[in-house]
Amino acid sequence: MRLPWEAGGVGVAPPGVETHVPVGTPIVYILECADSSLYTGYTVDLGRRMRAHLQGRAARYTRSRLPVRLLAWWVAPDLRGARSAEARFKQLSRAEKLSLLASNEAFGQSIHKSPDSLSSSQPLSSNKGASVPHESPQADELTGLLETARTSQARISTSKGDIVFTFYPDDAPVHSAAFVKLTQAGFYDGLNFHRVEPDFVIQGGDPDGDGTGGPGYRLKAEFSNRPHIRGTVAMARSSDPNSAGSQFYICLDDARFLDKQYTVFGQMTGGFETLDAIRRGDVMNKITIEPKA
Repeated sequence: MRLPWEAGGVGVAPPGVETHVPVGTPIVYILECADSSLYTGYTVDLGRRMRAHLQGRAARYTRSRLPVRLLAWWVAPDLRGARSAEARFKQLSRAEKLSLLASNEAFGQSIHKSPDSLSSSQPLSSNKGASVPHESPQADELTGLLETARTSQARISTSKGDIVFTFYPDDAPVHSAAFVKLTQAGFYDGLNFHRVEPDFVIQGGDPDGDGTGGPGYRLKAEFSNRPHIRGTVAMARSSDPNSAGSQFYICLDDARFLDKQYTVFGQMTGGFETLDAIRRGDVMNKITIEPKA
């Protein structure tokens, strides 16, 4: 079953956005608030509900604890099941809540998790090992890196085939430059996709292979109006908006409820069959920056 990534209103999807389950499907969702507390709710339109939370128009609890971010969600069998799951989650202790979120199942339903650079998954042996510090793009090299991003595309070579995407250097200049710089340094070569969420995202770029590693620096958020659609390339982060590094994710499907919460810095132009074939542990043999096709 696929999730309804976005809808403009109950029963109505905006132009160009496809709903993959019947509109009105109940979804239970978990938010992390600015004070680190957890909020749970249920909805039949996750995109619309997330916009309300982000704009301070939703629950009274979250209005006083902005900003919030989506941690996880799951599809409930019906509204009664959604209300029951919400109530059961609220009765758990914080430790029990975190333990449940670290698993792959909540009350018999599969959990879907937002892109995060602090994954709870176990290390995968195909990665290089401990993180080696790198330097973020410096002022004197930013112009050259951005020109490369404007005129180039990235090619991710795997045993399943290649994934190709172009950059958004005007919307995410530092993130685009950082990705180009790391790629040119061979940072990504041999790393794996340590996380695959069916119908949602694939995620890689961690030198430690467990979702906790990075390049040794953090980038300031460059949120924009670029939508999360199939093939969107964006940077994962922790609860701190200014914490992106080297871990990136690619959307397997539309995920508009992530809009304006993560830095989108690219969009796929080819290799969608490869994207769909990627599985957890698959290796990025090499990422190449090459002239646009």
